Amino acid sequence: LWAKTYDSDPNPLLALEERALLPLLPNLEGSFVLDVACGTGRWLTKLLGRGVRGGAGIDLSPEMLAQARRKQGLHSRLVCADCTALPIASGIADFALCSFAVSYIARLERFAGELSRVVKKGGSLIITDFHPACRRRGWRRTFRRSEGVIEILDFQYSVDELCVAFEAHGFDLERILSPSFGEPEKAFFRQCGKEHLFDSAREGPAIVICCFRLGNSHLLGKG
Repeated sequence: LWAKTYDSDPNPLLALEERALLPLLPNLEGSFVLDVACGTGRWLTKLLGRGVRGGAGIDLSPEMLAQARRKQGLHSRLVCADCTALPIASGIADFALCSFAVSYIARLERFAGELSRVVKKGGSLIITDFHPACRRRGWRRTFRRSEGVIEILDFQYSVDELCVAFEAHGFDLERILSPSFGEPEKAFFRQCGKEHLFDSAREGPAIVICCFRLGNSHLLGKG
């Protein structure tokens, strides 16, 4: 339902994520990258433009992937699959990204295990999501259609639960950020007709970004 307007709807969360995440991306020259739960291919397009030797995007929604296929260079790189059962060879990815999707996944431990399988030893993983503190402030995962506002089912993982799940599968947490909205996102609030909410929205963290590396302990998550 959201796919056709996902890229065109003004979204301050996505704008904040891009502002905070772009400086954190590692050198991807010659890497193979995975965009897990890639949606419309928003991040896959950016990753492929960084000198990678290859990459793929995986998502469960055919409608989101249909939008991604409209973007140059993505058509042959997209796979419709469940990210808790990735049809991807083990140890293939130098870098993997999961943007704003982990709290839609019911089987968090299984998801973490799959990522530990497909990321090579020493490879990097970045997870971003809606910050759990936002829900305590009354925010919801929603989008708007002509018939009204639609709320999306999600799972309320704490930041600690997210980190523990991935660390249990051999990922070492290297960095964690909890960015808040700033002046660059004010224009997106204005476009949404919610400029009056901007000052209160910027008072606490809006998103969480977890940067991991698969370490020597990754074999503990196997079997």
